[in-house]
Amino acid sequence: MQQRARTEVLRIAHRGAGAAEKYDSASLREVARLGAHLVEFDIHVTGDDRLVVRHDPVITVDDRRTWLADHPLADHAEALRRLGVPTIEEVVHAAKDAGLGLYIDVKSLTTRAAQHLVDLLLATDMIDNTILASPRSDLIALCAHVAPDVPRAVLFASTLEEPVQLAQAVSAHFVHPCWEAQPRPDRMLAGAWLERVRANELGVICWHEERQEVLDGLYQLGVDGICTDTPGLLTDIASGVGTRTPPHRAGVSQPLHNRR
Repeated sequence: MQQRARTEVLRIAHRGAGAAEKYDSASLREVARLGAHLVEFDIHVTGDDRLVVRHDPVITVDDRRTWLADHPLADHAEALRRLGVPTIEEVVHAAKDAGLGLYIDVKSLTTRAAQHLVDLLLATDMIDNTILASPRSDLIALCAHVAPDVPRAVLFASTLEEPVQLAQAVSAHFVHPCWEAQPRPDRMLAGAWLERVRANELGVICWHEERQEVLDGLYQLGVDGICTDTPGLLTDIASGVGTRTPPHRAGVSQPLHNRR
């Protein structure tokens, strides 16, 4: 996989660009205005194979912790609305309206829910602007089975993980090291690590990063994408100037996984 030019590195808004996890149309249009190419969000499956956009698998209803997977969506629809938890349909439509691609971190999934997701992406013409990601090998395998043509990324936190073997074992196109706790993770990628990944035609998507010196290092390396809570900062750095450039879809309109 070829190294991306600086302006082509995918700018991925982590959780809608912050911990607030706002995915309505107005919020995502603002994310696009800041120059993001894709919006990252987490999905969980409910007891009736519906998908909701939330990082955690539980909600609190009547002072009790309840697993989303144990109940159909209708049982907790009111609580989910109160918590601001949208369905996958709402977020996909809002992202399309904003001109954003999708970086979907799959936390839980079933075969039926996966097929519904593929049908939704096809119906909204978003399947070519989507990357499916997960730290779970079984879910990567499920995505590969149901949506073989959609690029896949495997997440891992260990700095001792062998990235090529992991990606090949789960049929992933991208490796996604989650190294935000490291002081200079860009330096850890450089050299033999990145050379080995590239030699095996794999891409690199990076953890959510907000430190300018680390971002500068990642752009120098030509990684394929960077998650961040501050997409405007990424846009500034990518442009190479101090003023923010208008958003563009260069990274999204091109294939998300170009092979040599």
